[in-house]
Amino acid sequence: MRTQILCLWMSTLFMSCQNTTQAQMEGNYTGEINGATITLFLKKQDKDTYVGTMHDEQQTYAVTAKKEGNCLKGNVVENSLQINIIVSGCLQNNQIDMSFDFSNVGLAQTQNVLFTKNGSQNTNVISNQKTATTQKSSSTERDLNIVGVWKQEQLYNSGSGDGFFGGSFTQKVIFYSDGGIADGGSQATMSGSDYSGSSSSGYGNKAPGVSWSTQNKHLFITASQNGQTQTVDVGKYYVENGKMLITSQNGTKTLLLKVQ
Repeated sequence: MRTQILCLWMSTLFMSCQNTTQAQMEGNYTGEINGATITLFLKKQDKDTYVGTMHDEQQTYAVTAKKEGNCLKGNVVENSLQINIIVSGCLQNNQIDMSFDFSNVGLAQTQNVLFTKNGSQNTNVISNQKTATTQKSSSTERDLNIVGVWKQEQLYNSGSGDGFFGGSFTQKVIFYSDGGIADGGSQATMSGSDYSGSSSSGYGNKAPGVSWSTQNKHLFITASQNGQTQTVDVGKYYVENGKMLITSQNGTKTLLLKVQ
């Protein structure tokens, strides 16, 4: 009899702890990635499924995840750019250490973000990956995440069978750590049902009088010529795992892929 009572008590205690964990999993969380704030909202849909949304400075993602104990595993999806990222993480002390797996978008990389539940005592401890990524020179700031060679790809195709036409155009740009900018070359290819061709150009030197800078997650290009200087706000940028998304003032989005 005593053994049966003990087993019943342990079973009741386990269910109580499980319900508490489920209640804790729901809510609003805040994290940080590459110096930018990212938010997460989770809501229990059924016994083992949680749904919600994740917001960064540029995009909104739909979250769907299955619960296993104190852990979640699922996907975050951004439909307009067709981004589908595998996520997993475990809840501990009102924090979810979430891993982002980018293999679904062709990148063999993972990145972790520590989400802290809003209103908890450790809200101020937001990210375990915050690093200094901004270089300042006098009044000029340059986010070092932008330094490197980036490319933009455009694909075209029309028709089918004997009337098929396809083409691609790749343009590269180089951002140097000292603020210089150079043409990284370009490549164009065309193909049809009975022909194909391609052309390319190599790297160029730094563009004289042209420089780049960043401020408040905006990318600026400054050009000086004949004693006159003009600075253009290219748009708000977001860099993550070898991809840079630039959103212009009119809402146009440009996706660049880091080559090196």
